[in-house]
Amino acid sequence: MPSASVIIPTYNRSALVKEAIESVLRQSYTDFEVLVVDDGSADDTRSVVKQIPDSRITYCYKDNGGQSSARNLGLVRAKGEYVAFLDEDDLWPPNYLETVVNQLDANKDYGATYTRVVDLQPDGEKRELSSSERYRSGCITKYFFDFSPCLMPSATCFRRSVWKNVFWDEHLKRSPDYDVFLRISTKTKFLFVPSVSVTKRWYAENLSSVFSPEGAIDVAHILERFYFHLGGNKYVPLRMAKRKISHRYRKAAKISYTLGNRRAAISLLKKAIRYYPLDIRLYVDLLKVLLKSKKSDTMPDWQMPEPLPQYITVTQRGK
Repeated sequence: MPSASVIIPTYNRSALVKEAIESVLRQSYTDFEVLVVDDGSADDTRSVVKQIPDSRITYCYKDNGGQSSARNLGLVRAKGEYVAFLDEDDLWPPNYLETVVNQLDANKDYGATYTRVVDLQPDGEKRELSSSERYRSGCITKYFFDFSPCLMPSATCFRRSVWKNVFWDEHLKRSPDYDVFLRISTKTKFLFVPSVSVTKRWYAENLSSVFSPEGAIDVAHILERFYFHLGGNKYVPLRMAKRKISHRYRKAAKISYTLGNRRAAISLLKKAIRYYPLDIRLYVDLLKVLLKSKKSDTMPDWQMPEPLPQYITVTQRGK
């Protein structure tokens, strides 16, 4: 039985997933299995994966249900003591698994590690994804309501035991990692490992999704559900929670305003004010939006995301 399970969800990116798999096969730590979960690809992903001559690779096909459902299937089938995720467009350095597994072996009171992430831009430029203050070790739940720890699936490794009764929420199309890591943070401590970094490759298709209000709204909804319905009030003071949720609605409003969505910006700013009426900036922002000509108001090409259900939706667990 392998000691580590590497879960790689993929969808219609055969060339990228091949490179991701190869970065795992180059690891100095070799006691692992690779679970490639194909989320209903229509390209040649199956044949590309099957042609890689390594018995540690298992190809799993499922009907398209989203990245979270693919990760959940990987969790169900994982056999290792440790579980690591790797997205198809990310790459590990050769010493990644050895470093994080050794850290978990040496720090028995931690159930998770996370590392630095280096962005690789389309033009070849590399840059650190986040500033140092977003990397902390220990009980990090409260930090999600402050500066938000820089946690990305491909840069995390867990003891499989911390995933007991925990799954990715398949209802979430954006920021599911923020949601699941927030929930897991109440079960275990996270250890930041600065000596290794993961490369995240950015492309036009995922760069374009960054500048959208839906992502900020989804994070606000995640924080709302966690705090008011999933017991988050036991870990985070009410004032801190309301301030953070307000900040996310303000961010969504600013993006909406920039895109010319006046009515959406007004609605989002009103939500932000209800959560944290002491923030003077919100009233300045609202006045600025109200003074914008109605003639230039454009309807957003997206629907305002509905609040999340008070429970976690998982539908692909046993497939």
